[in-house]
Amino acid sequence: MLRKLLPTKTICALIVCSAALAGCAPTNVIVTTEPETPAVGPIQGSPPIQSWYAEVRDVVSRELRVDLSDVALSVTDTNGIATHAKTSLMGALEHDLDNTRFAESLVDNILTLQTESVLAIYAPSVKKILLHSTNLEKYLNKRTGGAKEALQALLIHELVHAADDQNHQAFKQDSMSYQEVFAKSAVIEGHAQWQTRRICKNFGCENAFAQLNNYMFDSGSPEDPALKYVQSRSFKNLEFVYKEGERFIDKLQQRNNSAAMVSLAFNKPPRDSIQIIDPDSFPNRERERRNDTLSEIIEASTKPWQKNSTGSLKRNVLAAAAFSVDPSARQPIVNFYTSKILAATKHEYYEHGSDTPIPVAVIALQTDSATTARKTAALIFNSTLSTYDQLKGELVEIRDWKREHHSAEFENRHAVRNTIEVYSASGYINNGLVNAEYPVEIITATSGNYLIHIDGRYVHGQKDLMQFAGRLLLAMRNLQGPPDARLANLSL
Repeated sequence: MLRKLLPTKTICALIVCSAALAGCAPTNVIVTTEPETPAVGPIQGSPPIQSWYAEVRDVVSRELRVDLSDVALSVTDTNGIATHAKTSLMGALEHDLDNTRFAESLVDNILTLQTESVLAIYAPSVKKILLHSTNLEKYLNKRTGGAKEALQALLIHELVHAADDQNHQAFKQDSMSYQEVFAKSAVIEGHAQWQTRRICKNFGCENAFAQLNNYMFDSGSPEDPALKYVQSRSFKNLEFVYKEGERFIDKLQQRNNSAAMVSLAFNKPPRDSIQIIDPDSFPNRERERRNDTLSEIIEASTKPWQKNSTGSLKRNVLAAAAFSVDPSARQPIVNFYTSKILAATKHEYYEHGSDTPIPVAVIALQTDSATTARKTAALIFNSTLSTYDQLKGELVEIRDWKREHHSAEFENRHAVRNTIEVYSASGYINNGLVNAEYPVEIITATSGNYLIHIDGRYVHGQKDLMQFAGRLLLAMRNLQGPPDARLANLSL
């Protein structure tokens, strides 16, 4: 799928989460746009487009050694795009959430944001490439250079998806979580970008491909801080999938067994996004196993909001990291995540029946040392507070925070004394993005080389969340003991 980051005239619901390690995606979205500009011409009835498509399809078929003759081209509108985009996203959300109806509402709202900016998608269920008529006309009106080359670059990208569908069953999900789908999306889009760049270099559409990328990642900056926050998170998700995904594929292509490694990335893709920025370690199944252990502890625990939960979404822990936005900072960020963070998982819990879909986010980290855990905790806590404070504007009002920092001791089942260090903050938000007021809690706690961060909308006070964080840390510290201690005390 190729889409442009949404322009500034967008009003989105806000999922607030950790600025350092959490990625956010808008959920409850209302999109307003300017009146449509006059069309440059009746795209669907334009014979040159079909002939250009046939030419490009033959090129991609030869380059990738696959028969794409049954892959058709169609022109559609926003509803047509959304119909096909919904299927794959529903699979990921239904895997994580207990409530199908709630999953459908999340999908519909997410797609309201995404499909307003789509230029084209490959729909595997019907083996078709779909062009968004209005968006494509606007794009072609803004291009420099020939329309043919601009369209060819776009179609090559989508045809690579079609080829990967045949060669690698790229769009088969097999009950993947939302986080796993995100990581695989980086493989899918990264490979399409890598191949499109290569083919365009030989086919004469290299400049058009560069323009297409500039168009995708060029956006205005909203004046209101809350909208700027939402756009920034959307941008970082988008750039991660396309840019970091292409870097990942490029590294695999440099290996001696490149064909086998690319095939492995499709058939047994990385299940967490940290492997995308650390392609030399792929496949890192040991990291995935550690991630699964942290997730198992979170999922097995009794939660303060258990009765009203609709299930949790497993999220990408890297989406808020500005890799390509700030190239000079990229390598230090990569080094931190790959050498200091041994395991990471993030779950978002939504309240059943809530008219304000602001989740409670739970992040668990295993670090290389207690020192790293303490320093990272301070960074996450302060960054989260800073993120909330940066939202203040016409749409979001935040009352003064009440902050605390203290230490406590607990004894695990092996009679070993452990220290827990806790940062906490409570605030109250008037959120004009979703027309609601609600309390927000932030808890960041460490014990040994483990860290728990919790933040989001929670109405029952701080004490329950602190006890919950303590139980999780105790269970993670028990990982260092006998195997039967892993899930001890989780239901207390």
